[in-house]
Amino acid sequence: MGRDSLQKLWQKYKVDIAIYGHAHNYERTCPVYQSVCTNHEKKNYKGPLNGTIHIVAGGGGAGLAEFSDLQPNWSLVRDYDYGFLKLTAFDYSNLLFEYKKSSDGRVHDSFTISRDYC
Repeated sequence: MGRDSLQKLWQKYKVDIAIYGHAHNYERTCPVYQSVCTNHEKKNYKGPLNGTIHIVAGGGGAGLAEFSDLQPNWSLVRDYDYGFLKLTAFDYSNLLFEYKKSSDGRVHDSFTISRDYC
């Protein structure tokens, strides 16, 4: 199944977040569909995103992977360090996402999503 097919599935089923660990670094995108940001908010998302936020969180275990020199428009946050994710669901409508550095446990990136998932 190719990337276009996956994007169509994510859009159809309203997937808000996709998390990957294949690259050894951290990167977060805007909500994106077909390489275009569908929402220009960066921290507090409300209502349907109309795209998927992609998160690479592979900063554990192996050596870190360098980023390319060019940062695409859909790439909001990049970190070349070891870290971990914390996702908190407060109820059926509110999520808090946090990326913390392993060295000190401090939050390096965070965002919220508030929408009706029923």
